[in-house]
Amino acid sequence: MSDATQSATVTTASSALAERILAVMDRKHHFAYPALTRPGLSRAQLLVHFRHEYLVYVRDFPVLLARTLGQVPPLSDVRVSLAENLYEEQTGGLSKSAPHPELFLRMMEGLGFSRGDFDDDGDAHLHPAAIAYRDMLRAVSAEPPWQNAVALLTIFVEGSVNERAELAGTFVRATGEAAVSKHPLVAHYGCPPSAMSLTRAHAAIEGGHRRDAWRMLLDHVHDGTPLADGVVAMLEETLARWTRYRDGVAERMGLTRDGA
Repeated sequence: MSDATQSATVTTASSALAERILAVMDRKHHFAYPALTRPGLSRAQLLVHFRHEYLVYVRDFPVLLARTLGQVPPLSDVRVSLAENLYEEQTGGLSKSAPHPELFLRMMEGLGFSRGDFDDDGDAHLHPAAIAYRDMLRAVSAEPPWQNAVALLTIFVEGSVNERAELAGTFVRATGEAAVSKHPLVAHYGCPPSAMSLTRAHAAIEGGHRRDAWRMLLDHVHDGTPLADGVVAMLEETLARWTRYRDGVAERMGLTRDGA
């Protein structure tokens, strides 16, 4: 285990709040996800999925981080971590790439879609449950307490069902060209590796973001307090809205629990 991973493990190991949050992240899984990791989806189905991802949070994630940063009091550790995350998302400066929303669109072009396929069009393409989830992201990122916004964006949105294993060091993300070659869009859907700079960027910097996310929260929210209870309650509501959002996308893709 690397020193960085070890540090993250120590930070969360004795925290009742961390355990409560990890219990939420353990459930951040959807029945339709396996269909996205294997061949068989049509281009129309892929477009439904990726258009929702882009319009719900990918396009505006730097703005959501900026709103969060804007409400943080003069706590240098939190402000610096959020600013670094924002800098990477909006410029690609840490990974020496480009803005992440731009990298996403380049990946979509690699699949043969046009940028026009991802125009907003007044929410016409979005399932109502997707709009409800997006609206929650926008609201929580701009409202106090700032700890809710940090937990929402940097732990829930940027994290996954693998969070517990990643913090424990038993799940290790693929990096570099290994991450690209194993990606389902390359392996099954013909996306050229040259279009996968977003995957390279995530592989390069996401480990540090995961550690920063937990440190920011656990250093400034104490177990057994109303603030901690509020963070967990907000994440439970987020999980419920996220699940309905993913259910809505699966419905639009024509995927059912048994079929997926």
